[in-house]
Amino acid sequence: MSVEEQQPKLDPLAERKRLTFEEAEGAEPLPQQLKLGELSPIFRAAVWNIVFHSIKNAVDRDGWTARAEVGYPWDSILRFRHIYRLDSPVDEFSTAYKDVCAELKPLIWEGDYVQVLGFLQMVIRHPDCPQRFADLVNASLEHGHVAYRVVDQTIVPIGSEAEIETIERAFVDLAATEFAGARAHLRNAAEELTAGHYADSVRESIHAVESVARALEPSAKVLSTALAKLEKSATIHPAMRSGFDKLYGYTSDEQGIRHALLEAGAPAVDEIDALFMIGACAAFVSYMINKARSASSIERTAQATTHGRA
Repeated sequence: MSVEEQQPKLDPLAERKRLTFEEAEGAEPLPQQLKLGELSPIFRAAVWNIVFHSIKNAVDRDGWTARAEVGYPWDSILRFRHIYRLDSPVDEFSTAYKDVCAELKPLIWEGDYVQVLGFLQMVIRHPDCPQRFADLVNASLEHGHVAYRVVDQTIVPIGSEAEIETIERAFVDLAATEFAGARAHLRNAAEELTAGHYADSVRESIHAVESVARALEPSAKVLSTALAKLEKSATIHPAMRSGFDKLYGYTSDEQGIRHALLEAGAPAVDEIDALFMIGACAAFVSYMINKARSASSIERTAQATTHGRA
């Protein structure tokens, strides 16, 4: 069979259904994944539609006047923003529908990516966040080909869809109480990366790994000790363990991320480094947790078998 015959056959109709008429006809370019720090007009339009209608639904239907007031839950969310995010006097806060839209519309349409995504994350994390708001924002990010996704109430930068799946999996694996510290570090790594603080993001990523290592082996002071203990009960390829040790060493030596952040000649950590580290560390924590769980299952099975024979 030739190489051409081995290739999967594309369904022209299915391909066309994914595109607009203009894109299918070649009159408009196909949408491309944006770089970090970029927001597309498509995304801004979609997310303003979500915010606008959500706020509109919070207005008293019997009070459609020039001074209609925004009610729950947006009055609570926006009051929090006014006082604790904008550091403004509470007596200057307004829930007038026109005032709210006049303030938020320019933010969504003209704000830079930090302002827009920071506002959306604040809403998502607020206790009164509207139902399905996070899911709708995530769908808008994907629809607008923006290089961010919502994971665990955090807007996380991504390099690929495979990478976001890795990070999502890590948050699921970190859901257990004993890994709460690691989960917080991974969220912080995402926030620092979104804000453009690359060295801080790398530091938080590796802290997530350290936190998991300490949870698995409380007596371990370095990652290699935790890996050594894990290696005794679960199979870890020597080359893989060596790779993990070297990755950890990248941030831990005297010229590394944690010890030289504020010193002259501190390491130049860029977006690519930080993006790689959050993905690598997310995969690493999932690997360690699942290896440990697998080893525990093997030990429990062996003990049950032994007791059964006895």
